[in-house]
Amino acid sequence: MIAVFETYDIAFVGVPKCMTTSVLRSFYQCEHGAAFDRAGFGGNIHRYYRQVAGRYAARHEPPDLTGLGAFWTFTILRNPIKRLLSVYTNRVLGHRDVEKALARAGDQGLDPMPGPDAFFRDLDLYRALVPSIRHHTDPFAQFLGPDMARYDAVFHVEDVARLRLVLSQRMGQPLVLENEQRSRRSLVFADLSRAAREKIITHTQGDFELLHAHYSLEHSLRALQGA
Repeated sequence: MIAVFETYDIAFVGVPKCMTTSVLRSFYQCEHGAAFDRAGFGGNIHRYYRQVAGRYAARHEPPDLTGLGAFWTFTILRNPIKRLLSVYTNRVLGHRDVEKALARAGDQGLDPMPGPDAFFRDLDLYRALVPSIRHHTDPFAQFLGPDMARYDAVFHVEDVARLRLVLSQRMGQPLVLENEQRSRRSLVFADLSRAAREKIITHTQGDFELLHAHYSLEHSLRALQGA
């Protein structure tokens, strides 16, 4: 999604599970001097900033950044494998998205509360049946487009200190980043079955190709297998 922070002449292109909600809430606090009030607005903070961005850019993906020429534009990345693992802990276990969707859809022959191995082995089926799972596991290119060079700055979830420092300097005031989406549960890649690991690798291959200047599949696998 695209968010425009008019107060600071900054635009943000967010990817699900890459601190997007945290960034939106943090910027809102700085722009308005108060926390975002979902009940008062009548919708979530993503909807609020989509409305603001709609004055500059069309709401479609991949995004057309032509209308953002006057804004300093940044995005935030995350290791693609870790991003996918977080979908399971946050959306499947935490928000129970699969359970809720399958309760509405009826018996689809899928476990409504799958273990991690079953979820990743059948990822294509869960993506087809559960819109929120599809959205949170769509490839980075769906949200960022095919060319990372068009961003003025690219940050990593793994280096929040740099993110906070650069944005604070750009804004001219301290930015305190929330992290409300952090899951209290964790999932270890090396503990998954071979079939689940292979599915994750296949699903994220395009992400690693797009983000080759930032993440390496080979290095990621060595680190995650040793975790």
